[in-house]
Amino acid sequence: MSGTRLCVFSVLSIFLAAASPRPARRDGLPQAVVRGRIEIQNPQVKIRDGRADAGGVVVWLIPTDGVPTPPARPVRVRVLQRDKRFIPHVTAVEVGSEVDFPNLDPFFHNVFSTFDGKTFDLGLYANGESRPVRFNRPGVSFIFCNIHPQMSAVVVSVDTPYFAVSAQDGTVSIQDALVGTYELRVWHERSDPRQLVALRRVVSIESPATDLGVIRLDESSYNPATHKNKHGEDYRDSGEPRAYRRP
Repeated sequence: MSGTRLCVFSVLSIFLAAASPRPARRDGLPQAVVRGRIEIQNPQVKIRDGRADAGGVVVWLIPTDGVPTPPARPVRVRVLQRDKRFIPHVTAVEVGSEVDFPNLDPFFHNVFSTFDGKTFDLGLYANGESRPVRFNRPGVSFIFCNIHPQMSAVVVSVDTPYFAVSAQDGTVSIQDALVGTYELRVWHERSDPRQLVALRRVVSIESPATDLGVIRLDESSYNPATHKNKHGEDYRDSGEPRAYRRP
């Protein structure tokens, strides 16, 4: 094989390796796709067509004894600040991951969390700026803006690589779970803690696919509460001091 052909072949091999899908096995162990469906009962939030919003439910799998735990795979994801909203509203990450909070609005934001999970205060920053937070332990972090009281988000950090957030139609899919036995856990913003604890169960994951079935969540007890600003005080007026109001 000539030098030119060898070079072309090498480049093509590298390209195909990068473009190929993730292998079906890790460390020689079989993997599976785990699917399920969220069903909301007594919905308190509906989407435009009148159906219940079944999105934003976090489902994850905790390996039990005997299931190999792969090394942590922390990533860096983004939660946008746009039109006085956090997008997406619910984000799930593996412990050790970083979340960037870019400001895409033409005015200041001040992202903070003083609740369970990760406590932080990013201070004021302007359009085009972004500040990261590393979520270094498992927990549920409720996140707000100190200027705009209507802004809220949730970051759920889990100590496992096997997790997913449901779509609006309730579908949920966890990729690349090693075959074995796990404890299933669920978190939903509009479900009470006792209900979520009751949903915990042991599941057996088999290759190449496992169906968790329907996970039913009742929102009848949901009562949205107002929150304080980062100083533990009520927001003043609209929550936007004059200096930061949109032009």
